[in-house]
Amino acid sequence: MDHDSLYETDICTWAEQQATALRRLASRTDLPNELDLLNVVEEIEDVGISQLRSVNSFMRLIMSHIILIAVDADADSINHWTREVATFRGELVQSWQRSMRQRIDMDQIWRHAVEEATMKLSTYPGNGIAFNADGIMGRLGSVSLFGIDDLCGESFKFHDLVARFRAHFATEGAG
Repeated sequence: MDHDSLYETDICTWAEQQATALRRLASRTDLPNELDLLNVVEEIEDVGISQLRSVNSFMRLIMSHIILIAVDADADSINHWTREVATFRGELVQSWQRSMRQRIDMDQIWRHAVEEATMKLSTYPGNGIAFNADGIMGRLGSVSLFGIDDLCGESFKFHDLVARFRAHFATEGAG
């Protein structure tokens, strides 16, 4: 694959390849002193890292909103949360690249999503319901209920993901 198309289709792999090539160049002594290759390498690596962080962030936001929707299905904010999931999903699909798969830790993203949703629920009374945030956090565990394909796959089924979460949450007992 040529570098132009790799840059367009897989910025993470492109950044890794460019950083490797530039590191090899940086060890050469016959290059001009004004080339600051080590800092250029860091900047190029940051391009790939930034793209990966963006994908992680959209995944976390989708998961945290699914938690909010599933835990309080009667919330006044449910339509807003659902629209936000659609927006986050659109951004995720635009940023997602298959080469990211091995770089993504779904369990870590899940833990952050649970923490985020729990924090929101602890300050949100819902329709008179006093949420036990610690109880919710304890019931969800640290292993993601969702895989990469659930969020990034072509057959994203939002309502199925909410139903799966509700089923898991219900089997874990009252919080």
